[in-house]
Amino acid sequence: MPEVARETRFMGSVTAMSMHEMQNILAIIRESAGLLGDIMKVNARVDFKHKPTLERTLGHISSQVDRGKGLLEATSRLAHSADADMLESCDLGVHARTLALLSERMVRLKGASVEFTPAARALPVAVGAIWVLMAGFRAVQWAVGEGAKDCVIRLAIDEGPEFHVLNVAPPIGTTPDLSGLSDLDALLEQGRMEWDGSRLRIFFPVSRQD
Repeated sequence: MPEVARETRFMGSVTAMSMHEMQNILAIIRESAGLLGDIMKVNARVDFKHKPTLERTLGHISSQVDRGKGLLEATSRLAHSADADMLESCDLGVHARTLALLSERMVRLKGASVEFTPAARALPVAVGAIWVLMAGFRAVQWAVGEGAKDCVIRLAIDEGPEFHVLNVAPPIGTTPDLSGLSDLDALLEQGRMEWDGSRLRIFFPVSRQD
């Protein structure tokens, strides 16, 4: 079985526990906002000066709670990626979605956005979750490059009989620096990555489940 450092396991364990607590905090915020929303509906005919502002604020709270839930779920999966049962295989579809959520801020700070096309079903691969996330994150870093303003990084998965493939497409019309792939190549076995001129394709062997 592949090994990770005990420090990594410790950080993963503590982070996972903290994320579960944050989920509880978000649930309380959602319930409180929902209660205020119900009060507003019951008193819909009552007009007061700051009613529009309160309605907008409740909408902002709801949307940010949903965003926070997605980030917490992704961070929790990152934390659990060092667990013993995740070191030899994982669901590429689930962890590609996790990758998309975890890379959103990095990409947004570059002036771009991430577009993820989810898989239609579970796609188990014979690679541990932590290595899928590390390779995918490094690929997105490479794809976004510098000066990527008002553009989109596209993530998608191709299902195959021997390999499932994570596709990372840089912004249309850009020419990424291929020399920047050396760090990513060091994370992968030889022959598991290729650039086809429009997409970086990372090959993960299919996990055979008896």
